Amino acid sequence: MIFERRRFGRDNYLYLLAEGNDAALVDPADPEVALEVARRHGVHPRWIVHTHGHADHSGGSARLRGELGAEVVGHAADAAWFRPDRDLAGEVELALGALRIGVHAAPGHTPGSVLLEWRGRLLTGDTLFWSGCGNCRHGGDPARLAASFREVFPGLDPRLEVHPGHDYAEANLPFVLEREPHNTAAAGRLAAVRAARAAGVEPEATELGEELLLNPFLRAGGDGPFVELRAQRDRW
Repeated sequence: MIFERRRFGRDNYLYLLAEGNDAALVDPADPEVALEVARRHGVHPRWIVHTHGHADHSGGSARLRGELGAEVVGHAADAAWFRPDRDLAGEVELALGALRIGVHAAPGHTPGSVLLEWRGRLLTGDTLFWSGCGNCRHGGDPARLAASFREVFPGLDPRLEVHPGHDYAEANLPFVLEREPHNTAAAGRLAAVRAARAAGVEPEATELGEELLLNPFLRAGGDGPFVELRAQRDRW
């Protein structure tokens, strides 16, 4: 089994998942980085899976499809950004050779946003960030995002590791602490991510249950308060 979260650009993450010879890349918008990760692990990814369509996640699909002969998998509601060979609409489990990946529809950031669950990990794309959530400025709908938070996350295992599409923790946590100055969990997490940055290493993933303490969007208490909180974060 192989799992790697790899940073590219300033704060994007792509992922490699593999069971034996069956490997998939998740959101590999930088083809060079994606190919280097695959070569280093000695695998040939046959699938490219997208959590959503935005170009900073799907922009490498066309080249990787050609170079690897890979099948592109994603929700057709986001097909304006990429061309999926396989549609995730209505899917709850994705079978890719030996890989078995849970699929949770979570529209809002984009119409076709999904969460991917694999071996105790939740790949959240731009729906859920460490201590935050995705904005809705580019084809999104904050009311739909609020409904996804209300309907999807409470049913997931709180022990799932959260692996987002971007590392925005150091930007999100000061917003949390301005609203919740006595949130000791958020203060401790901010210190930890700053220490990781100073040491030149990646932040440790949080668990979903931990995010309940850190992330006010998971505690918004309803669709209206969520939408207002998202608007406050946009203005902040």
